[in-house]
Amino acid sequence: MLELQICKRLNAFHLNIDLCAPEEKIVVLFGASGAGKSMTLAAISGLVTPDSGRIAIGERVLFDSARGIDLPPQQRHIGLVKQDLALFPHLTAAQNIAYGLFNQPRDVTETRVRDFVRLTNLVGFETRKPTELSGGQQQRVALARALAIQPSLLLLDEPFSALDRPTRLELRDEVKRLQQKLRTNVLMVTHDLGEAYALADYLAVFDRGQLLQFDQPDRVLRAPKNLRVAQVVGVKNILPGVVVAPARVRVGERELEAPAENFPTGARVFVCVRPERVTLIRMDRFPPPPQNLIEGDVIEEQSDGTNVTLIFRAQGERLLQNRAFDLQIDTPVYVYERLNLARERHWTVSIKKTQMHVIADEN
Repeated sequence: MLELQICKRLNAFHLNIDLCAPEEKIVVLFGASGAGKSMTLAAISGLVTPDSGRIAIGERVLFDSARGIDLPPQQRHIGLVKQDLALFPHLTAAQNIAYGLFNQPRDVTETRVRDFVRLTNLVGFETRKPTELSGGQQQRVALARALAIQPSLLLLDEPFSALDRPTRLELRDEVKRLQQKLRTNVLMVTHDLGEAYALADYLAVFDRGQLLQFDQPDRVLRAPKNLRVAQVVGVKNILPGVVVAPARVRVGERELEAPAENFPTGARVFVCVRPERVTLIRMDRFPPPPQNLIEGDVIEEQSDGTNVTLIFRAQGERLLQNRAFDLQIDTPVYVYERLNLARERHWTVSIKKTQMHVIADEN
């Protein structure tokens, strides 16, 4: 069990984290810049001393303010890879990997370096210095160096953010493979939701120094705990409404069938629908599904070359009367092209009850 209870105040910023995570898993700390993710890693590694709290990996206590325990960084047995990598420019790749093994016998060091050169696909690059390596190869050297000491915990602080997308995806898979092979505890920081979802066994959502939700990534994305979590994890359709029956919510001028059974009639809520969960319906080809049909028009679109976000405005009864549109719908480019959405702009959409999540309006 990885146990984190960290309280640290710096001027106006207050980090207050209480988290317990299972061992031999990848835990991703996700949130915007300045949320406290990197400071959490700094406290775990011993580079920042919390004002109070407790940090333990299994039975091994690294910090406990009540008991006066505060191990120095070199005694914590933690591997750390940061965005700047901090490779030694005058040392070769193999020498960089061996740097943390200075207290090991020579034969152990050579064997360990050889093993991690192979595990991180650096065979043939051992004698090259960092300036002679690509960005991805430098990342592998930093990763191998951190893992070569066989740490009880590997900390990754946005290590891939400066890399191009193909290299980032390749190294993401590499981290997953190494973690599964070595059964290492990994704590990673990122503000890339796709990266977080792909890597995390558990996702910790941070905001302004607070831990908002900790769960498996699919649960966090499909069932955000509150409005702020929904906003942080990219729920684009957050619709204010009022519960009118156990499974019905009035949103704007419409009533929607929604999973509101746990809320009393009259409760003010938000209906959350991820943009990829809204379904475009061809009414002339398929019988309409029974739930939440909304007719309207695509009035705008935005594309990153891979996916298209459609801006949809309902006809007649509106969901959001104070905005120019009602829903955002995400679809892959190939679906956009197959449905001829560039020309066909009038559609019926369906929002299934199973694709909604209802949260309380706490204001």
